Amino acid sequence: MSPFVRNALASLVLVPIFAFIGWLLSGVSLSEEDFQKRISKKETKSVSLGWDRRSGNLLIVQLEFKPEYFTREDRFRAWLEEPLALAKEKGWLQNSTIVAFPPEIGNYFFLMDSRKELLDSENIDSAWNWALFFQRISIKNFSHILDGEAVSFTIAQDSKERYERIFGDLAKMYGVSILAGSICLPSPEVKEGKLSIKPGEWQERAYIFDSSGKFVEGSLLRTSNQKSEAAQIAGSEKEILPEVWVANLSSGRLGILFTEDLKSPQMEEIVKKTYVSKLIGLGSQEDEGKFREWIKNSSFESSGQVQFSGKVWNQEFPAKSFAKTRYGSPEPIEGQKGNLIINIFF
Repeated sequence: MSPFVRNALASLVLVPIFAFIGWLLSGVSLSEEDFQKRISKKETKSVSLGWDRRSGNLLIVQLEFKPEYFTREDRFRAWLEEPLALAKEKGWLQNSTIVAFPPEIGNYFFLMDSRKELLDSENIDSAWNWALFFQRISIKNFSHILDGEAVSFTIAQDSKERYERIFGDLAKMYGVSILAGSICLPSPEVKEGKLSIKPGEWQERAYIFDSSGKFVEGSLLRTSNQKSEAAQIAGSEKEILPEVWVANLSSGRLGILFTEDLKSPQMEEIVKKTYVSKLIGLGSQEDEGKFREWIKNSSFESSGQVQFSGKVWNQEFPAKSFAKTRYGSPEPIEGQKGNLIINIFF
């Protein structure tokens, strides 16, 4: 083989390798200029029901979802603070206020400080796989490059710390209790106001922070995820009963559930046995209007639903957040897209 042919064959192998290495090294996070171009700020709408009897209130915060907000901690925090600041101006934040953020909000923390290519992924699974890939080849995790579970746990640990720090700080700063949506973590457990995780089964749970910034005891498990995993393991569709979390707060007992669980015929009976008069539903992306219709015909003292608005990758959030008093109808009457805060006095 002549030297020319040998060098030509070597270049066919080396050029793609060096090109790939160059692509890895050239990755950058989303710049502030690009962030501002991708984000179109809209006015936050507001609705208030009932009157202030100084017995507490529920503030439902519907946010317009943009994955760009998750790329940096200060951007994420500013996104959450905007509706809180508006509610404070209106006098809706008190020591007995409960602020409810949309479910799944903690599931996107893996985008923090990531390359901007992740934002253009086809779907959330693709974005996660890319995030896992870049974490595996990073200097921090290079010793675990062949251990995807170890790297996933490192990402989960970072997500847990951000979730705890950001929502805890906001609850303490504004002096309110915060239902901080939900987050998926491996073997999560709350003890003495703190959240811990360990390698094991991943669960999506909703948590509440009190006005001191600590976790309220208890949590709500998203059973729909557990059902599919259990069915794969057991090879059957054995039913797992849905959950209702009854949280004891300064304003009284609050029942919390994932609205998709209303598909279970046992759910209404489970709710009745809690004897709660206040209920908040964490809205599903596959909203069929069943929860709203059920609440419309119920006699709960105060109730509502919180969801995201907007589109992300191949998913669309319904933007059907609402609140209802005992004798009223759900407000807003129809779903309103974009940022929306709904205040309901107890």
